[in-house]
Amino acid sequence: MTSCETKPTLVLYTGGTFGMKVNGEGLKPVEKFTVSDELETIVSLSDRKKADEISRKFGDAVLQMRSFTTRKTKTVDREPIKYHFYELDTLIDSSLMNEDNWKEIATLIKGFYDDYSGFVVVMGTDTMAYASSALSFMLENLGKPVVFTGAQVLLCFNKKAFRGNRVVKTDCVDLDAYDSPNLPPLVTLDSKVTETESLERKPGNLQVQEMCPKGQVGLLVIYPGITEEQVRNTVKALHAVVVLTFGSGNIDDKIVNVLGDEQLKRKRLYANVTQCLKGAVTSDYNASKALERLGAVNCSDITTEAAFTKLSYVLAKKGTFEERKQMMETVLRGEMSAEDRVKKNRNIENN
Repeated sequence: MTSCETKPTLVLYTGGTFGMKVNGEGLKPVEKFTVSDELETIVSLSDRKKADEISRKFGDAVLQMRSFTTRKTKTVDREPIKYHFYELDTLIDSSLMNEDNWKEIATLIKGFYDDYSGFVVVMGTDTMAYASSALSFMLENLGKPVVFTGAQVLLCFNKKAFRGNRVVKTDCVDLDAYDSPNLPPLVTLDSKVTETESLERKPGNLQVQEMCPKGQVGLLVIYPGITEEQVRNTVKALHAVVVLTFGSGNIDDKIVNVLGDEQLKRKRLYANVTQCLKGAVTSDYNASKALERLGAVNCSDITTEAAFTKLSYVLAKKGTFEERKQMMETVLRGEMSAEDRVKKNRNIENN
């Protein structure tokens, strides 16, 4: 966030429980501007004056926004914050979001990049981990903060802010719905602000890299009793696969043989990701060696959501198969721990 003396913050509202109402078929997104009307009544988010309606040019279009200023209080030692609130024309439940919606958000951020000090994306929490991971890759050379939040996870207001491509949704009821199992919060907000890690600001002009077409990346969940035919049917049409393995990357050799056969028909990227919330893929066990020999990328302690979106990003980049594989092995946006950090963490836990 920023003070009124600098550029304002742009809040993008895409939909979610925060702005839903009950009808005969359950909760559904409300009409446009309903949410910004409600903001005028929230003391902490508005100075209780009627919001100004403003117009902002975006390409050939003119977008209607509302301008708010937070209320200055005696208990909070800071200047009021000015922010502009934009509601997408078509609000959407996050469970229905896909690559097209991520592109729309990224394009809005790029279009208004020079006008604002930072951006807040308000959306439903069901697929927030996918969206925040996706934008961490799509927004190349990002030098300003982009914060995701929603009705159930107040990343900043719930005393902690996570790296967007490290989070997983762990609760569909509690307010504390998100966690970052393998990386501490970047910032903890208590009686004082504690910063544990700084986000690197990339030099250069902001660029938006689109994701690969839908249907090219998928998940293969390994479970006891999965058949060779089920594996084959899952991966045959895919160009890249997140293989969700047991423990620290373990999988039956018979399943790997099927993946190898499919590799002969179409060369594809395989990413080895653990099903465990905490911990990383290693090569400690014999049961993980076959996948390594196949050429699958050891994705360390990456989340499923980040692995899926990173593959979608890498597949959209120009390059050879080996160059794309190298990108998957490289820490691009802090989405996974480097090998030496994983070994250090394991040594600490074993002592």
